Amino acid sequence: MPHYNSFPRNEGIFKQVEIYMESPQRVDQLIDELQKRTAELEEANRELRRVSHYRSLFLARMSHELRTPLTSILGFSEILLDQEELTETQRRFCQKVQDSGFQLQASLNQLVDLSRLEAGQTEVFLQEFSLRETLRESCAAAARMAQKAQVKTEYEVAPGITTVVSDQGKLRQTLFNFIAWAVSRSPAGESVKITVDVDDKSLLSIRIRDNGEPKDTSSIFDPENNDSTGEPNINELGIIIGRKLLELIGGTVTLQNCTPRGLEATIRIPARPPKESSQR
Repeated sequence: MPHYNSFPRNEGIFKQVEIYMESPQRVDQLIDELQKRTAELEEANRELRRVSHYRSLFLARMSHELRTPLTSILGFSEILLDQEELTETQRRFCQKVQDSGFQLQASLNQLVDLSRLEAGQTEVFLQEFSLRETLRESCAAAARMAQKAQVKTEYEVAPGITTVVSDQGKLRQTLFNFIAWAVSRSPAGESVKITVDVDDKSLLSIRIRDNGEPKDTSSIFDPENNDSTGEPNINELGIIIGRKLLELIGGTVTLQNCTPRGLEATIRIPARPPKESSQR
């Protein structure tokens, strides 16, 4: 009678049996690891929420603490500039103080706006308003910057475009941000041209074209992936905010280099909100 060990050994079967015996232990181990990773992720998310909350508090406090003295600086510099007795040197110094104050004010406003957008604290208020008037107001808001840069702003609205239904405040700020960026890119003596027309029955196109140098636009809205080593530009932060505001009102923006020079930003917004949005 043959001994048990003399039978041929089927390695495949024995391997499957070993795997089967080890499976419950392996599953338990994977479950433990998954639970551990889940707990770590939950703690990391809680920490991120705490950091975001503290950052919002800091920006709100900083905004309050800086706005009060900044308002005084801008107000007194305006009073000084209205004085006829100032010498040319004194006037130049006062103008420098005022310009720096406006730049600080713009930077502060951009930071606060960006913080609110990231925290989801921005609401959309729909109303019917004149697109032409809103565009005029945005150009007027950028007039000081344009005058200092010796750049003209020109706009043209196609016939038949009267009113739109959207968030006027957010659209006005978006237009200002992109116009200011176009002005900052244009050389002295050039102009920024804005045209408004209809792509189809429900979509409006606002094109803002400057005369600056060509620019790599692939990562301009994603500063974390921007390899530029240049000095940070507050106006580029403004168009990042503008894009986020457009997303809130159902709009989009694209950037395209022009020939032989210049860059065109095309903003598209619905003339009327979708039916499902207006019924909410």
